[in-house]
Amino acid sequence: MRHRMRGRHLSRTAAHRKALRQNIANSLFTYGRIITTLEKAKETKSFAEKVITTAKKGLSKKSIDRPGYVHCYRQVLTSLGNADVVKKLFGEGVWRETGGLVQRYMNRNGGYTRILKLSGTRLGVLSGSSVGKIPEFEYTMEGRNRKLRLLGRRLNDNASRVIFELVEGALEAQPAEEVKPEVTSV
Repeated sequence: MRHRMRGRHLSRTAAHRKALRQNIANSLFTYGRIITTLEKAKETKSFAEKVITTAKKGLSKKSIDRPGYVHCYRQVLTSLGNADVVKKLFGEGVWRETGGLVQRYMNRNGGYTRILKLSGTRLGVLSGSSVGKIPEFEYTMEGRNRKLRLLGRRLNDNASRVIFELVEGALEAQPAEEVKPEVTSV
């Protein structure tokens, strides 16, 4: 039994899970929206929100308590392991004029990220029905337009795929058109 045991194993060692969590959080803070699996997104959500909360505490101490600000900055740097992403969070360096990611969450008490499911288990071709138009999800990453075909487990296994994004200020997800296959009765 796993009493009082928190987290998912994800079929990885502890060091691999830590690196995976850091990489997903870094990508989330870099792009604002990523596509990953539901399990990985759920595991990373609490980590990313704790990092944002620590950065918020540090940003509130910036003008009052400089050593406290530096301490929070170093804590976030230790958690993420990427100096460029930490600068983007705190609004340092290149992001000084525009402000950091954390600046837009100063009046928010939590819920900085959200998980949007892309497809269900049977989206696509159902048994006993005709093949309809397969919905596609279009998004932009690194200046490129990309498409993801929304197919269920029967044709392509992306049913556990989700969009993991920052809530406020992130581009709203464009919902794919729901396709209702025509059912013919025999």
